[in-house]
Amino acid sequence: MNYKEELAILYKIRFMENEGDDIEKFEEILNDLSFHAGNEVIPELCKIFEDEIAEPSADDYVIETIFYIASRNGLEDGLVQLASGIANMLPQAEFWADGIHRTLLHSEELIFPYIKALQQIDKHTKQIVRDILCNIKSEMPELYAEKADFILNHSVINEVN
Repeated sequence: MNYKEELAILYKIRFMENEGDDIEKFEEILNDLSFHAGNEVIPELCKIFEDEIAEPSADDYVIETIFYIASRNGLEDGLVQLASGIANMLPQAEFWADGIHRTLLHSEELIFPYIKALQQIDKHTKQIVRDILCNIKSEMPELYAEKADFILNHSVINEVN
């Protein structure tokens, strides 16, 4: 099924600044995508993130939707799609790209599939993910250094340059 129209609506109302930009409509579309869309929509969902939005909970719902879609349709492939979509988030959604990676670092069940996913992405995207992980690690080493290093050392993204 093609979800271009729904994704276009999400993209249009993501700032929640105009009359008719409704968080309930936003959630309704994400709910529909959660239950019906495949992993191929994940890079498009990454385009919706913005650091300067009026309703930050909207992007929290997008993160939940991405992980739900991935878990429902094949976690490793979903994480490949997510990693590929990270480049779509920068620079306008750096905060959210970091947040997604912090979520990954907090989840024992996502680390190994994410390592496998990172082995399947292009060099440019590997460099972006490497930079994000290194940034998170440097900001809070006591919380993230061990897991970030584990991902960096096992996913061959340290070899990028």
